[in-house]
Amino acid sequence: METENVDEANKDEGIIMTLFLDFLMKDAMQNPSKLVPYTQEMSNEMDDLLADVVIH
Repeated sequence: METENVDEANKDEGIIMTLFLDFLMKDAMQNPSKLVPYTQEMSNEMDDLLADVVIH
């Protein structure tokens, strides 16, 4: 069934996202000097980049 394929894809995406976030957390804890504060300037840049993005 198509629904099963969607559920399986969502499960796979969830696993991949979990692995990626675990990797990021491990790196942040091992290399805290690499972390930089999120600034208003960064936020403004993201807003500019995403201004014309439409999500359906």
